[in-house]
Amino acid sequence: MSQRSEVLRVGVRATVGLLVTGIAATAIVLLGNVPLPGVERTPLAMTVDTSQDSERTYVCAGSFAELGADPTRSGVAVPLGTAAVTIAGDPTETTELVRQEEGGSAPAVVQGPADAPLVAAQTQRLSTPTLSGLSASACTEPVNEQWLVGGSTAVGASSTLSLGNPGQVPATARVTVYDAEGPVDAGQTTGVLVPPGSERTVSLNGYAADREQLAVRVVSTGATVTATMGVSQIETLDPFAVDTVTRQLEPQSTLVIPGVTNIYDHVDNHGDQEGDYYPVQVRLLAPDASGRATVRAVDKKGESTELGSVELEAGAVAELRPERWPEGANAVIVEADVPVVGGVLGTAVRDEDRDYAWFAPGGEIPAETPTAAAVVSGGGLVLVNPGAEDAEAEIAEAGSDDEPRTVKIPAGAAVTSRAPASAEITSTAPIFVGVRMARNGIAGYPVLPAESRSGELTVYTR
Repeated sequence: MSQRSEVLRVGVRATVGLLVTGIAATAIVLLGNVPLPGVERTPLAMTVDTSQDSERTYVCAGSFAELGADPTRSGVAVPLGTAAVTIAGDPTETTELVRQEEGGSAPAVVQGPADAPLVAAQTQRLSTPTLSGLSASACTEPVNEQWLVGGSTAVGASSTLSLGNPGQVPATARVTVYDAEGPVDAGQTTGVLVPPGSERTVSLNGYAADREQLAVRVVSTGATVTATMGVSQIETLDPFAVDTVTRQLEPQSTLVIPGVTNIYDHVDNHGDQEGDYYPVQVRLLAPDASGRATVRAVDKKGESTELGSVELEAGAVAELRPERWPEGANAVIVEADVPVVGGVLGTAVRDEDRDYAWFAPGGEIPAETPTAAAVVSGGGLVLVNPGAEDAEAEIAEAGSDDEPRTVKIPAGAAVTSRAPASAEITSTAPIFVGVRMARNGIAGYPVLPAESRSGELTVYTR
């Protein structure tokens, strides 16, 4: 074959190769733009019950911690005495938190199934040269944000904040203190580290000294915590009151505060003067917006007495001190045009003994929902029906076959009733309930229904 023929043959092969490659590339492009038949499958949705085998945890405050009990460490709160814990329901486990300071009884941790009624409460009577009075509080579930309203750091008054962490990881709690002027300087608020399985108590007198009116916000990260405020007072070297303040959750436009009373056994609480010797104090805080609140007291017949109104400045604590507490009134209802947190101070004076208690708002117990109530020794129930229709509540002893007690609660009324220590309450209408002790002192706490939890989670499989 000649050289010319060989060159021609190679050129033809190259040309054909290029043509084939071009045709193949074009086909691929065309096929890529042509919709091909496919299989479509809708993801399979599965609903999972996340509440199965879950538990609830309640933390009690433990014995009262006295600020300055050790004169060499005036800013340290030392626990003393024994707090008696009452449990309503069947716990699966009861443990304790570790305190930084030794002494007294440790904070109890009560655990039980999430789908079973379970609550706890504690009480303690104190009588020492520097403490005198009756204290009671509800044991609460740990949360990320909570409020406490009450207490003072004025001369003779001491207030502490106790934070409990029943979890497995450390919690950092940011504490913000409010008074009548607004939030206390941010430089004086800080984060409190609460190790897992422990409780830490800090002095509010150190955060905000010489403040007549206090409200506290606690926001935790890392783990949820519980919070209580310990309050004590001394006057001319004589102690006359102690209390433990129960927390409340988010601000609301309506607060129902069961159990409030004002007792003075020397004929009456007025004498020859127009007002009470020791007036009830209604303390409110609107954290985010200014507004106005009206305050009224209700009794067992459903009669309502207007106590007055409060002008609210955003972020500043405000108080109302009505001249006279209505005879027979058992609760306070606050209605505001902005969300608020609040508390009410009631006093008991018998012979020469004087005591007071900060009553906290209750949580609404839905109709036809069995709700556990732990009633400490010496305590009785206060049931409030703020609705427009009469209600009936059945009060049974948990786990007992005895016939339940039926209590009628007129519309707008607050009635009292005795109850077993481990009580279960079911009402025909939404109500609010508290426990009050008013013999040989005064103390009280709200019955807090279990926090709602989402029990279902939708999972999509591929």
